[in-house]
Amino acid sequence: MSALANAARSSLFENEQQRIQHLENLFDMHINPVDGVDTAVIAVCSATFGVTFVFMVIAWLNRNYRPIRAKNLPLTTAMFVSGVLWFVGDIPMNGHVLLKGSFSNCKEWNIWVRVLFCFVYTTAIISRCYALDRVFIQNRPTRGFSYYVPTITLLAFVIVYSIVTEAMSSRLTIGYIADLELCSTTKGYVYVTLSLLWVNWLIIIVMMIRLRNIQSTFNEFYEFLFICAFGIAAMVKTNVVHYTHPKYPLVRGYRVAETVGDVFVINAILLIIMAYPVIMCVWRKEEYEREWLLRLRTDGLQDMYEANLNLRAENPQAYERMNTSTANAQKAANMRDNIWFLDPPRFAEGYPAESYPADFAAHGDSSAMTTLHINDAFAASDDLAAYEAHSPQGHRFSNHSTVSLESSTDAAKARQLL
Repeated sequence: MSALANAARSSLFENEQQRIQHLENLFDMHINPVDGVDTAVIAVCSATFGVTFVFMVIAWLNRNYRPIRAKNLPLTTAMFVSGVLWFVGDIPMNGHVLLKGSFSNCKEWNIWVRVLFCFVYTTAIISRCYALDRVFIQNRPTRGFSYYVPTITLLAFVIVYSIVTEAMSSRLTIGYIADLELCSTTKGYVYVTLSLLWVNWLIIIVMMIRLRNIQSTFNEFYEFLFICAFGIAAMVKTNVVHYTHPKYPLVRGYRVAETVGDVFVINAILLIIMAYPVIMCVWRKEEYEREWLLRLRTDGLQDMYEANLNLRAENPQAYERMNTSTANAQKAANMRDNIWFLDPPRFAEGYPAESYPADFAAHGDSSAMTTLHINDAFAASDDLAAYEAHSPQGHRFSNHSTVSLESSTDAAKARQLL
């Protein structure tokens, strides 16, 4: 193919300038040749992915840090890899390099790199939405065959679509014009592909609306709101450019806008998901995790969130579950300094059971009380001081510490499902 293209070029044009002049006469438009600006765009976009890559590396090095694990790191990594390959497909298809040699394989670059991984990227976002929907709306864990069915179905559809378009004639989809060294794309193929991408984003919007009522301080509704805003903006931009300027790769301003816009959206969405917990992991690791667990326990959803999202570590740290009532949540906020969160010492051996606070003595028989209030057991500073006198090392709450009946309902459901 490369030899054929070079032969055609040598017979028609003596140099690149003649080819550009011929294209301007043919299409009656001003054409910008590939130059240093395109090289700079590739370099800047690559550096942008480099920044996101640093965040991904830090996240993987701290993959057992619970706020990071909650972001579904493998799925986020799949988004990053697909975003990089999407950008790689943009380079030849948006006209940042001369379409010679391996870059002349328009069909392969567009179908199997650019479009395929654009679909994979949006499918990964759908999978993230679905994971939260499973936990908080359906009250089901993020594992098992039923969890993977939607993702597998979407990916299978994308692969089938790619195979079909690859098998179709280039006159109906996309092909290479050797004489002009151009990729030619039909309107029908462009419109069908963009329509399918719109379907993916509509699914994301529907999932986002379902997630809007998650009763948790870790409500990711606003996160997905920004993700949808960026995604829809990118789709509108692409639709407008393809509809109004179908030969946009020949115009520097449009091809730069298309590539930079795609790269910005790809990385912005990834950083919306990962940047804050990664930054907190670097600068305020223990403090942020304490705050993270405190807010989660205040919601009364830690058991569900951890078990269903597989967040429990091999040697999980023990945390006190806060009561979900407003009064006890306020008490918890007022006594944060008196709560041991990060790996406190265990009960001192030989500590007499009769010296435990009353609520803990009754823990073995849940029917003996209407409501268990952990925070009330230590509401008085005198009681806390007396307890510390018995055990200077403090105490440790288990991951299944007592809670109010109202806050234990969701956790009980999660344990039944598991």
